Amino acid sequence: MPTSQDVNRDRFSRFVARAPNTARDRGMTDRDIAAATGVNPSTFHRWQRGDFRAPGIDKVRAFCAGLDIPPQAALLALGLTEGRTNPEPEPTIEPDIRTILRRLADPNVPEDHKQAMRTVLRMLAQQRVPSS
Repeated sequence: MPTSQDVNRDRFSRFVARAPNTARDRGMTDRDIAAATGVNPSTFHRWQRGDFRAPGIDKVRAFCAGLDIPPQAALLALGLTEGRTNPEPEPTIEPDIRTILRRLADPNVPEDHKQAMRTVLRMLAQQRVPSS
């Protein structure tokens, strides 16, 4: 079962993976990204792989500023907020729900199976909860 740190690392990795792609869509290279952000390509590539300890907030802010991305999304991915520098604990997820989430993210699960799971989840989400 992943710890809150593992979840935050995964979230931040996904955030960082999207950010340079957006910059590349604007024609930026890794060298351009490094010049704009002050963060070396080896660092943001490690962030993308999830191979890091919690990065410094100032470095994360500089990365976001250089790519013209609001830093709040990166800080939230790390479990941080403006007034809080230590991550908030991740809510407990029951094992069966975790299994469903893994299957939805697994590239080896056929898309029609994923669509069926999403359909059932949407149906359950739309059900009214009985009042007590």
